Amino acid sequence: MRFQVEKPEADEQVREGSGWEVFAYSRPHWREKVNGDLCYTKEFGTHALVVVADVLGHGEGAHRGAVVLAQAMPRATGVLQQTYSVLEEAASQTRGCALFLALLDRKAIEYILVGNIRGWVLTRKGTEVLVGQPGIAGKRMLNPAIRRLELPGPALLLVCTDGIKRSFSPVGLQWLREEWEGEETACRVVERYGIAEDDASVLVGRRYV
Repeated sequence: MRFQVEKPEADEQVREGSGWEVFAYSRPHWREKVNGDLCYTKEFGTHALVVVADVLGHGEGAHRGAVVLAQAMPRATGVLQQTYSVLEEAASQTRGCALFLALLDRKAIEYILVGNIRGWVLTRKGTEVLVGQPGIAGKRMLNPAIRRLELPGPALLLVCTDGIKRSFSPVGLQWLREEWEGEETACRVVERYGIAEDDASVLVGRRYV
């Protein structure tokens, strides 16, 4: 588990059972030392749970919200609906957040996406844009849609908060498909496309088999 504390850092998690390696990189608003983004990964045997949350705003207030979410994560399970309920309850004690959570395994991705977080899955067949729904977790009761994406083989999952420019898209970016370390990919997206006036975070998952 990691959330931004004082400086930009990369986080690496190796997921043997799920077949995924997951990395995240985050940095705060240029005037702040901490941010309100949270990237989290937890292993459940043959599945890996990943979470990206973006608490509204930035600075100390948003960071305190991210801490509340992080403290709730040990109660998360390998069931998406239950995990969403845990995070929604925690988010109700904060400013609210945009939220992405997914279960990754060797065959598919199941996910919930609420708010302005964006995500893509790149495979040999092309790029799939992850489908979200409007809303703010923790501020209004939502019925989260659980979606499933089958994976035919190796895949790359890329998820970013709204601190990454809307002009960014992995479509056509050859360097994303190369055999880069996930940490390097996440850092490169933040450095090239991050908005200085906002917290910016990128989570990258690679499934090699």
